[in-house]
Amino acid sequence: MKVNFEIEENYAVQFQGRHLDLHNNFELVEIRDLEKEIEIEFRKSEGNWVPKDELNELIFTFKGISYKYEEEGESEPYPEDWKILGELSFFPSNMRDINDGFIPQSLPKKEDDILFIFENGRLIRINCDEVELKIK
Repeated sequence: MKVNFEIEENYAVQFQGRHLDLHNNFELVEIRDLEKEIEIEFRKSEGNWVPKDELNELIFTFKGISYKYEEEGESEPYPEDWKILGELSFFPSNMRDINDGFIPQSLPKKEDDILFIFENGRLIRINCDEVELKIK
């Protein structure tokens, strides 16, 4: 898997020299399952703790998808937790029976999947040729 970012501390990414805290400073907006790609879009949170110069939108685009798995998670007792990222990890594709763990690894190995685990237990696991992070 080719990527243009690095995972930091399993809740943030390093992109173009910036530390982007996906857990605290961004919220999931939408997952778009397009014909040949998947896009996961995050938008800057409105909390007073978010730096004023934080980027407005981030879009992860997955290309050459060979595997996709999703779990919905719980909607109670905090329904807003579906949009708050808990962990982000590259994880071995030969361990797809484990969907609640993470590995502290900044770049993917050749056969890794990428896991997005949200605070409500929602899970998105994808294996693809490339993940491109874009800012809007």
